[in-house]
Amino acid sequence: SRMEENTMKIKTTSLLICIFLNSLCAHAFFAHSERRELPATFMMATRNVVDVSTMTLLEHVNLNVPSQEYILPFYFDVLGCGLDPRKASNLEPNAPKKTIWANCGASQFHLPYGDVAQRIPGNIGLRYDSLDALKSRVADADAVKSYEIGVDPRSQREYVKLVDQYDNVFWCRTGESVNEDKVQPIIHPGDTDKWGSSAEKYGQHESECRGIDYVEFECPPKSAEKISMFYESVFDATTTVVDVGGGSKIAIIAFGKVDEAGKADQSLLFKETASTIPPYDGHHIAFYVGESGTDFDICYRNAELAGLVWVNPRFSDDADTLDKARKWRQFRMKNIIDMSNGETIMELEHEVRSVEHESWPGV
Repeated sequence: SRMEENTMKIKTTSLLICIFLNSLCAHAFFAHSERRELPATFMMATRNVVDVSTMTLLEHVNLNVPSQEYILPFYFDVLGCGLDPRKASNLEPNAPKKTIWANCGASQFHLPYGDVAQRIPGNIGLRYDSLDALKSRVADADAVKSYEIGVDPRSQREYVKLVDQYDNVFWCRTGESVNEDKVQPIIHPGDTDKWGSSAEKYGQHESECRGIDYVEFECPPKSAEKISMFYESVFDATTTVVDVGGGSKIAIIAFGKVDEAGKADQSLLFKETASTIPPYDGHHIAFYVGESGTDFDICYRNAELAGLVWVNPRFSDDADTLDKARKWRQFRMKNIIDMSNGETIMELEHEVRSVEHESWPGV
């Protein structure tokens, strides 16, 4: 088979060169090649979908926080996220763990306790049906360090830019609904019998924030093309690189469906900067790949062959073999590398999940 031929090439030739070459061969890495064989125009709602990335859902961003003092009002009262019932007991005064999950549509923020607050070197884009309620809340919110309300002169789209007390930057905009077939559970206002005051204070029928639109990271100069190739090679992702002027480029890594205008359901963005990028502090992203366990297996093998599989001692999922990755239905990797020579471009922990993972929010 074509997959077997590619595997043999990797085993019998230079690993990195082989991965690089195979990434150019008609999306051969993932077993579900039929996903790519869409009609010229595939109608869905008001979008004309012309491609589907093998990176299925950008699920969560994990940020350590030293205190719940600011994160509870910021994520729930200001951003309008919902409280995940799976971690609600951690709000109890004597709870042994303090991790909170703030859910928005199909996405989440994982907010565990850490002595030092973590920060994304870039920004996070959030999607809303309307910004009216958000705009009414930000002025008097102590959890907000600063904010700005304006209109992008290029797109003419209104935005609310927020900076939390730990200097994470959020750009909130309206946008078409995506991932409507996927949703994270949240505590409802009427769940007082089970969750008591937490339901009264944080309960919502649905999250006002509809999901994570993108996460943008700063990256070194002249690295965008290499980062794009990394995601194409390891994940067979749909990617593009755009020149944004001033000698800078941005790599765009698509998640989910991609329409004829090039807009994906969600994206990872890597924007080149000449500024000093802060040392990596351990924040991480989590996402789902493919449509089956077979797709996940192939993704793991790609990462293993490139020497990328990594175990974070902080977590229990010691997935350093394919069997363990199948057991946990996920694995981790920490480095984004130059596929031509194996050198690390930047550090960013990836928690890579199968759609067969117990936390998959799809139907």
